[in-house]
Amino acid sequence: MTKIFTALFFFLSLSIFSQNRIKILDSENQKPIPYAKLILKNKDYYKNTEENGEITLEQGEEISEIQSFGYENFQVKQIQQNYLLKPKFTDIDEVKIAKPKSSKTFTIGKVAKESTFYGVNSIIWMVAKELKSDVSEEPLFVQSLKFYSRLFSKKSATIKVNIYYNENGIPGELYKSVIVTCFKNKKITEYIFPKAFLLPKEGIIVGFEWILNQENSYQKMMIMNGEKKEITAHDPMIGSIKETSKNIILGNLSDEGWTFVNGSNNNNRSIGNLGIELKLTN
Repeated sequence: MTKIFTALFFFLSLSIFSQNRIKILDSENQKPIPYAKLILKNKDYYKNTEENGEITLEQGEEISEIQSFGYENFQVKQIQQNYLLKPKFTDIDEVKIAKPKSSKTFTIGKVAKESTFYGVNSIIWMVAKELKSDVSEEPLFVQSLKFYSRLFSKKSATIKVNIYYNENGIPGELYKSVIVTCFKNKKITEYIFPKAFLLPKEGIIVGFEWILNQENSYQKMMIMNGEKKEITAHDPMIGSIKETSKNIILGNLSDEGWTFVNGSNNNNRSIGNLGIELKLTN
């Protein structure tokens, strides 16, 4: 009996020390930061915190940097149980106030049910699309966005939608970033922004960045290099449409951050274009 207890104690101790449970908090109010991104040293993937701001790191996983929209990037120099991120404040030299009239509405883009979807397995990437408006000469504001989504395993799953300034068809500075929840029984996901925001004249880039955490992950079998393997994938999947325009953008994550290429340079004709629709008001 003593031997069994000793072995069990050793196993539990090994499990505890092989994992590291940490929490990401706001430095001002001590509130947890959900879905913060953890860049890991010498890994070709990142991880996100759960909704409660917590995450468990496995043995061999070491954080180099923590990122979250609205906060300063945190460079990790020592292992801690709690990490405090400082809110980011931007100095504005000149403020131009523009309010939507909301007397007219327009839509740009297209959402349709198609058979091909974008998703994340072992390769970490971002998929985005350039969207411009030619429906009105007056300033327009973005009220909401729609896209086609599918969930493979979960009843609900979250994804990060990044909106960038458009620099000649490539994402420039990050304009806005929101967390959107998709549901299994809703194929069309609509997100209504709390406040309509000004659509720049040169348009925007709307990108989807998958949240890699336990809440969104599931296991599935795939044939890779002729061998059947179980892999970890993440919901949701984002639908594509049959569209000749190649204003799709693909992003790859490196040590220097995200790098983007325009999909018009991609020779793979099987890659569909993203189905996104924006609702605008004047």
